[in-house]
Amino acid sequence: MRSKKPVWLLFKLLELLLSFCCCFIHWRCCKTQGIPHIFLLCGCYGGSSIICVLSIVGMFYAEKPTMKLESVFSALLGTLHLVTIFVHMYLALHGDRLGDNWQGFYVCCRDNAKVALYATAVYYLHCTFALDLLLTHRPRYIECPDGSVRKQPRHPRRSMRPLKLYFISIGAENYLNRFRWFHLLTANMLVSAQPSQKTLDVSSNSKEEEIQLAQPLNVN
Repeated sequence: MRSKKPVWLLFKLLELLLSFCCCFIHWRCCKTQGIPHIFLLCGCYGGSSIICVLSIVGMFYAEKPTMKLESVFSALLGTLHLVTIFVHMYLALHGDRLGDNWQGFYVCCRDNAKVALYATAVYYLHCTFALDLLLTHRPRYIECPDGSVRKQPRHPRRSMRPLKLYFISIGAENYLNRFRWFHLLTANMLVSAQPSQKTLDVSSNSKEEEIQLAQPLNVN
């Protein structure tokens, strides 16, 4: 099964870039055009940039991205960026009181709102993909009543199957699969010196099975 870690990493990099651009435009407009310091704007752009950086760092040590966290954080940050768009529209409508400086003030509000709109689209797209995988995910193998394990067939409805996500495109992912660093990225990104409890449980179970197989059979 292909790992979807590179797809989430691509989303987080795009979100970090757009949030940082919003933060930079807001800071520049505060210095040059007198855009007021509004806590919602500063907190949204600065906070989303910090969250994206922490999420990227966390992906290098997480064995498997959690779809619940992916969907919740992307939906929350997307909604906050959407609210900032209406805030800039409000500021642009009331910027006519500035007189000759109205044009530069309006351009700053327009540019910041446009970049925030792009960020909102990426955040909501990220949330949609995460929710789709969360709702359509099923175990790959199922246990039969007789105790055997078999591969679960695909759902007959196409809408109930998980999306096939690729890093940029199918061709780009096939090309990147030639490189070792991409395989490390799709596996664990970085090999942590302290494995998680899930890894320890799996390794201990496998060792117990090996010991049981290695023990000779006692024949009376």
